[in-house]
Amino acid sequence: MISEYRYFLRPVLVAAGLSLAAAAFAAEGEMDHSKMDHSKMDHGSMDHSGHTMNTDRDAEGRRLWGQRHEMTPEMYDELRAKIPIYKNASKATIDMSMVNMGQEYQWYISPATLRNDAGVLVMTHGFREQGDRDFKGRLGNMSAALPTSLALGMGMMMSDHVQLSIDDLEAAGVNKIVVVPIVSTAHNELMRQWEYILGLRDKAEFVTVPQVTHKAKLILAEPPGDNPLIAEIILDNALELSEDPKKEFVMIVAHGASGPDRDKDNKEEMKILGNLARYIREDGGFAGAEGFTLQDDAPPEIRDANVAKLRAKVEELNKKGMTPIVVSNLLGTRTIQPKIREDLKGLDYRFNTKGISQHPTFIKWIEETVRYTLEKPPAAKAASR
Repeated sequence: MISEYRYFLRPVLVAAGLSLAAAAFAAEGEMDHSKMDHSKMDHGSMDHSGHTMNTDRDAEGRRLWGQRHEMTPEMYDELRAKIPIYKNASKATIDMSMVNMGQEYQWYISPATLRNDAGVLVMTHGFREQGDRDFKGRLGNMSAALPTSLALGMGMMMSDHVQLSIDDLEAAGVNKIVVVPIVSTAHNELMRQWEYILGLRDKAEFVTVPQVTHKAKLILAEPPGDNPLIAEIILDNALELSEDPKKEFVMIVAHGASGPDRDKDNKEEMKILGNLARYIREDGGFAGAEGFTLQDDAPPEIRDANVAKLRAKVEELNKKGMTPIVVSNLLGTRTIQPKIREDLKGLDYRFNTKGISQHPTFIKWIEETVRYTLEKPPAAKAASR
């Protein structure tokens, strides 16, 4: 997931209200926690305040915005040992990569006086500065009902933004937090790093950063995966380019896992893509549909082999007189879409570059995921740390 740099999210107006029962999420008194100094809080043995980062809020309420986390030589070595593309990378190369990934920061987006026993922590790679603002605005219905915080960034070399989010939610009276991971599937190194930060794993996938401490119960929801609402989004993106479904074949191109467990991860992701493809084929009336992973951050020979499969499929369809429609389960538009265009250069196909997060239904998926997780917590993973 390393190459999924931040991207701009097109503004989308969401007309549908949050489908949560009002009685269950009524405000319980008032408490302004926006001025609390979390940098002085005791987070236990794992110290999140052992560096010079300023945890004051900016004019928009963001914390850690614009600050760079200082990395030690040991952190660089750990990245080289754990991430294949960094194996022989210089400090400068890694620094440039980290900068390109965008900000690691926290944003509490609910009214300061809102209190509830349930809250929401949305963990996401991020959408660049304006895209983050748009995403925040689209979550307005949910953040007005439940205390909600965004932890933006991959968490590769820090976890302070996640800790600050939990602190804010607990200050709002929350005793159970639904953590919504905005990542394509559960089968990749980014998801495992987040699980480590939340205390659900003992080993970090990237840098061994502090794990969060909390009094509230953390309930980790499922990522988008092959959820029917996500399938609807991808189907809409395919239909947007469709002229004659019976003569068209939909190709769902995914980023794909690239870490040490990439073979196992890729196998599981292919199952998810297969489920999405079946939905699109059946509900869209297409001649066929199939999933592909690029494993974009894997060693060149692995990615090249995946590109060869992708090109071979397009060429095969062209020879049969069928039109390939290329879509993806990527979250945004500015991830690997330009690479896909280069990969398929010279071939005849249609390509919808939209990410799934741009679709109005994506916010519905977040809201439904929160509601479902709160109603059926045993079905979700709970952190006890």
